[in-house]
Amino acid sequence: MDTSKVIVIFTEGETDEVFFKKLIPILKENGKTGIKIIIKNLKGIGRYEQKAPAKLKHEVIAKFPKTEIIVFCSYDLDVFDIPCQQKPPVDWTKTEKKLIEFGASKVFHIKADKMIEDWFLTDLEGLCKFLKIKPLKRVTGKNAYFKIKGLFKRGNKIYQKGYNTNNFVDSLDVNKIYSKYKNQFTELKKQIQNK
Repeated sequence: MDTSKVIVIFTEGETDEVFFKKLIPILKENGKTGIKIIIKNLKGIGRYEQKAPAKLKHEVIAKFPKTEIIVFCSYDLDVFDIPCQQKPPVDWTKTEKKLIEFGASKVFHIKADKMIEDWFLTDLEGLCKFLKIKPLKRVTGKNAYFKIKGLFKRGNKIYQKGYNTNNFVDSLDVNKIYSKYKNQFTELKKQIQNK
């Protein structure tokens, strides 16, 4: 296998990790690119500045020392929109600098606007089917997280942000999600297809 390039995707949680595992084959367009793709779950946005560079250095660079490493930081934008917050939870300039210092050749961002749950709601039909509830045309809630939480409650299940509760991500139509949010994955697709 050609390991001249490694793509590392840092995710915030298990749902993101499972989602990207299902998205990668779509971005490859069923062709084999020969590029190694590694998905690393950081289990939350907290300490991102320390966790991502440390994982890159010890778990990726150590295995692929002479390889071009492209990093993608995937995260929800909702945590950066809190008005009373004095400073954002992650200093991206500092994080990018550290990732490059540790061996990344390029760093890109995949930002879920507002949160990954917005992506999941694209396949409302798939969610309802998974929860074994009557198909709904629309759901209510102050944001996508509360909407999905409400749906899970209807299906007598508990939704926990970041966790692939009962493997629900596997039941989603990722092609449908990708079609709607295609522009957020443009650079990732380009890097995977080596263009």
